[in-house]
Amino acid sequence: MDELARRSVRVWNETDPQARRETIEALWAAGGRHLMGANDATGYDALEARVTASHERSVVQSGNTFRPPTAIQALPGVVKFRWDMAKRASGEIAASGRFSHAR
Repeated sequence: MDELARRSVRVWNETDPQARRETIEALWAAGGRHLMGANDATGYDALEARVTASHERSVVQSGNTFRPPTAIQALPGVVKFRWDMAKRASGEIAASGRFSHAR
């Protein structure tokens, strides 16, 4: 479960588009979803667009990096963990949240 949580966070930092897509396909089922606020991405193409847009905005343009997950919990059918995004230059937390990944 630790590796699943780590890969789930690392995909948001992935700079190589092909590696990003391969990781998305390894993490989510073909009809998998990512829900965050009003954003609802379903299926590999939508998931790839969601992750890529977040990577461009948060990592490339804003100079942040997603840190390894913490507080990992393996529950029946679900892995939950905390994620943090920090400014590369200072290490200051820019955003954080909880992520649940259904197994």
